[in-house]
Amino acid sequence: MKKIVLGLVLGLLLVSCGPTVDVIKTSTVHPDTLAKASRVQIFVLDNVQPKPEIDQYIGELVAYSCKNMSWDPPASKGDALKQLKIKAVNMGANGVIDITFDKRGTDTWGTNCWESVQASGTAVIFKKKINK
Repeated sequence: MKKIVLGLVLGLLLVSCGPTVDVIKTSTVHPDTLAKASRVQIFVLDNVQPKPEIDQYIGELVAYSCKNMSWDPPASKGDALKQLKIKAVNMGANGVIDITFDKRGTDTWGTNCWESVQASGTAVIFKKKINK
């Protein structure tokens, strides 16, 4: 009986070590998806640059860069943005608008990360320009 209880406790400890938010390991993403993500147009919320005409709003996106283990790289805006663009591609979008970033320190209960950066935005499909 003690072995069963010990096994359950160890199992719960191992399961609870990961982040509680959806984090994409970009090193495991297919190269074609990464190539498409690199072409996604992005517009930060405070950007004064005019956006292309929007054809369709797809939905809200949230991505997290998470330093979960001591050997993980630090959480960064760049990693969070890369994950946001991958999620946009997976939804069929070619752009993300109104992007905001929220940098957090230790957040054990919300994300289970030592440090994290949250990127949020809206996935859209921009109208394609037709050359005449």
